[in-house]
Amino acid sequence: MHHNEFACPDIYEMKSPSTNSNIRMMTGRRAVAMPLNLFLICVVLCGTLFQLFGLPYVLNVYGLRAAWLLLPIMLLQPLHWGLIHEAIHSHLLPNRRADEFCARLLSVTLGVPFDATRFSHLVHHRYSRHSYDRPDVYDGHGSYAFAWLQYWGRLFGGVYLGILFSPLIAFVPVSVGTRLMEQKIPLNEDGDMDVRRLFVSLVTNPAKRRRTRRAFAMTLALYGASAFVYGAWWPMLLATMYLRGLWHSIADNVAHHDVALDEPERARNYYLPRALGFLVANQHLHLTHHLYPAAPWTSLAMISVPENEMTNDNYFRAAFRQVNRVYPRSLI
Repeated sequence: MHHNEFACPDIYEMKSPSTNSNIRMMTGRRAVAMPLNLFLICVVLCGTLFQLFGLPYVLNVYGLRAAWLLLPIMLLQPLHWGLIHEAIHSHLLPNRRADEFCARLLSVTLGVPFDATRFSHLVHHRYSRHSYDRPDVYDGHGSYAFAWLQYWGRLFGGVYLGILFSPLIAFVPVSVGTRLMEQKIPLNEDGDMDVRRLFVSLVTNPAKRRRTRRAFAMTLALYGASAFVYGAWWPMLLATMYLRGLWHSIADNVAHHDVALDEPERARNYYLPRALGFLVANQHLHLTHHLYPAAPWTSLAMISVPENEMTNDNYFRAAFRQVNRVYPRSLI
């Protein structure tokens, strides 16, 4: 099955007839910026290999003075995820096989299960901010104190930690995986049964289970080799992983945080200078991405301006606004 089969049909239609001709030129495989994406793939892979195998050498030579390198390593994260995200939408490279190969390579180096990530992201497009997809909202089920701890744990690294260990579901019996998915997806509103059915189909798919187990083994081998190279400096390897996971977790829900269900596409755009937009692969233009998922990341800024979808609110300010004691916001 093609991976776009779970996306809502309407989501790939152009939303504004007056701009169809202009937008059509900026979408599809012909609009993919292949030389730039190839360069960025090399940057991300070289940076990640430095994180895993180069930093131990620098630490041995310079000691803790080399800890300042944690900052540029952390800055790899938004671009690394951004490239995987492009591949999820088949926008990374024009050739489909090359697109998927690079996506899986990037996913292994980041510790992300590509099949599950692609599946979850496309379901997210169809069911954005449904009950399973609102971490900033307390729905009244269970203790608010526990929901508050879950929210803060999720924000400060829990999202990435969950992704790292999510492939383990491919190692348990299918019946157990099915029960886990059924417990994970509540049935609180229209569409939730469809969401549950889709995620159950993911954990019962034999081919995806095999690919997930294989990729997880490769990631374990890669990071195990890195831990061996780090030797006594292994806590620094954990620090690099945590800092990258911290930003991944904080950025995961920025565009949907505290967004009302009647807002367009249940997402928002935020402002960043062009250079910083490049650093995050234009992930700050998430509303535009939801409106035009067929547009590569390099086209989002050009589409946003004529559509008047830009906002003066800064992306990083919005990200850290999630760190507020009133969240998750109670609906009761």
